[in-house]
Amino acid sequence: MNTEASENRPAQPVAGALWSWHGGHGALIWQLMFSSDAVMGIKRFPQERKATFFCLESFTGRMLRDDFVLTAGDENETPVGDGWMIGLETVHGSLLFCHAYQPGSPEHQGIWALDLLAGRVAWSRPDLTYTANLGDAFLAYRSIVFAGFPERDYYLLDPLTGGEIEHLGTAHERPNQLRDVAESEEARQRILLPGLAFDERGHVERIGLGASCVTVHHRIEIGAEGAAGWKATLAVTEGDRLVHEERMASGEPAPVFNSFLIKDSRLYYIKEREHLVSLVVS
Repeated sequence: MNTEASENRPAQPVAGALWSWHGGHGALIWQLMFSSDAVMGIKRFPQERKATFFCLESFTGRMLRDDFVLTAGDENETPVGDGWMIGLETVHGSLLFCHAYQPGSPEHQGIWALDLLAGRVAWSRPDLTYTANLGDAFLAYRSIVFAGFPERDYYLLDPLTGGEIEHLGTAHERPNQLRDVAESEEARQRILLPGLAFDERGHVERIGLGASCVTVHHRIEIGAEGAAGWKATLAVTEGDRLVHEERMASGEPAPVFNSFLIKDSRLYYIKEREHLVSLVVS
């Protein structure tokens, strides 16, 4: 089956409810995670070097919270991670968990539980680092130094409160066993991510679900001023029928990978950095 987007294959009416949400001028929608009925994420503003959180209703795209800034909770409302260096870890119920980074390092540091519906931080443990979501507990550790050597001191935490359930200590055997049996975030949140392949013209990403196939082709195009850039074109097909087609990106210096996924039979994709678009696929 040829799923290459083409002007010779006019799109049919969209198969499912479609919505589009604009994250704001200059935004870069960066990471997404899901509760049972909401999509939550981070958007970055590179020129301003800031990052904020948002929360949307999954089925309608209705905004539930936008531009939430994570602060340290002090009287100065100091942004965590200099307001920029933050990322997502996991979800538990309606809580979204994020991290900052160790100074001068890519290693994560701190755990913040965000209740975006209420617009608040439910709890925080800036002294610990998240390791794994075990369902009813989080595995985390504190970095310590013993006899001049760095070690990790492990704990099990209550996801709802951040309180200590059990102190596991510095032995690695049990923490490693717990981490090995923990589900991946994709499995926990029932997310389908694209696989990457190549054809004669470039890179191809694809997700199959039942009779539907979502394909994104990454191609080099020459712009109006003669400069080469990457474009990404998305096509949703049901069998041989094209039901939705859209350009996701253009003029990029490199292919824009991992910008779409499927969650609970709903496709989500990022269009031109600033827009999150979703529609039902069967």
